[in-house]
Amino acid sequence: MKKYKTVWEIGRFKLCEASNSPNYYVATYVRKELRMSYRSLHTSDLSVAMDMVKSLDARGIAGDPGEALVHVPIQTVAEALELYTPHAEKLASSEFTLIAIDRMKRLIGDFAPQSMVKSDFDRFRDAAMSEGIVLSTVARTLTVLRSAFKMAVEERRLPEESVPAIPYYYTRNHARSAQPKGRIMTTMEIAAAIDKFDFLHLLVAVVFVLNTASRIGAILQAETDQIDLPNALIKLNPADRVQTNKYRQILPMTDTLVPWATNLPPGPVVVWHGAAVGEIDTGFSAACARAGLPGGENTYSIRHSVARYMLKKGVSRAEIGHWLGHQRPDESPETTLIYSPYAPDYLSDARVATEDFVREVNSHCCKHDLLMPPWCK
Repeated sequence: MKKYKTVWEIGRFKLCEASNSPNYYVATYVRKELRMSYRSLHTSDLSVAMDMVKSLDARGIAGDPGEALVHVPIQTVAEALELYTPHAEKLASSEFTLIAIDRMKRLIGDFAPQSMVKSDFDRFRDAAMSEGIVLSTVARTLTVLRSAFKMAVEERRLPEESVPAIPYYYTRNHARSAQPKGRIMTTMEIAAAIDKFDFLHLLVAVVFVLNTASRIGAILQAETDQIDLPNALIKLNPADRVQTNKYRQILPMTDTLVPWATNLPPGPVVVWHGAAVGEIDTGFSAACARAGLPGGENTYSIRHSVARYMLKKGVSRAEIGHWLGHQRPDESPETTLIYSPYAPDYLSDARVATEDFVREVNSHCCKHDLLMPPWCK
C-alpha cells in the first residue's frame, strides 16, 4: 500500500511523494465522497509537478482532479479556439465564426492568453485590416475570442485570471458614423443593373430582395416551405435556424412578389442548375459595372434604398425597423396585436411603400418585367 508524504500545499491541493513511485501525486479531499483522492502527475520533476498543481488551483478545480488532469490546461490562443470550434460549427453564424477562428489562429494563435496586452491586440487589428478586413469585422472577430475564452474558463481549462482584457475597437460612435454597406441607388440605377442580368437565378434573387429589403443571406438560404401563400407571408427565418441579432422576420408579401413565389419547385428559392446559390454579389456588381454605374453598389444597396424610400413615403421608423429586422416585435399585448403576421394591417405601410418602390423600378426596366415572372408569360 502506497504511503504519501506532503511536500507542498496550495489551496485545497497537496503535492505528495509516494513511497513506491518516482512520480509525484496530487492529493485533495473529496467532500462528496468523504475520502482523500490521490492522482499521479506522471512526472518526477518537482517544478513541473508544482506547476500542474498550481494550474488545478488556478482553474478552480473542485473534487477529484482526475478528469482535469486528463484535459490539459489551455496554453495558447489557438488551443482555446480549437476547444470552441465544435460549438462554433453549430451556430447560425458558423460561416463567419469559423473564418474568424482561422484568422485568429493564423495571426495570434501562438500567444499565451495570460501574457497578452493591449498592444498585442492592436497589432492583430492592424494586421487584419491590412488584409482588407474592416474595423467592424475585426471587432466581431474578437467577440468570437471572448466567447472562446469564456468556454475555456467554464470547462476549467483556463484560469479566469489568465483571460486577457480584449479591447473594444468598434464603438457606438463608429457605428453611427459608418457608411452604408452598399451605395444608395436610385430606382433608375437599380433598373439599369437589372436590365444587364443574363441569368434567371440572379433575377429571382434580386426580385425577392427588392420585395423584402432583406439581407441577401436570408434570401439565398430560403426554402420554398418558408412561403405561406394562403396568408401571403414569407418567413425569412428557417424553422431550424436559431435567431441571431440580425433578426429574420415574417413579412407580408407584396402583390408583386406573389407570382414569383407561386409554383416554385420544393427546395431552395434561388437555384442554379438545381442547387442552392452561395452568393450573387459578384454577378450583381458585374451587372452594375456593365450598366455604367459609378461603383460601390451591392445587394445591400437595394436594402438601404428601400429603407430610404419608406422614410420618404412617411412610414414610421418603428415599422421600418420591424420590416428590416432591426428590432423584434415587443411582447406586450398591445404590440402583439399590431405586429401579428395574420393581422390585416400587419406592416401595411411598409408593404405598400415597398410595392410602390418595386413598381417604380419596373417602370424603368426595358429587358425584364418585375411584375411577371418569365415562366408565367
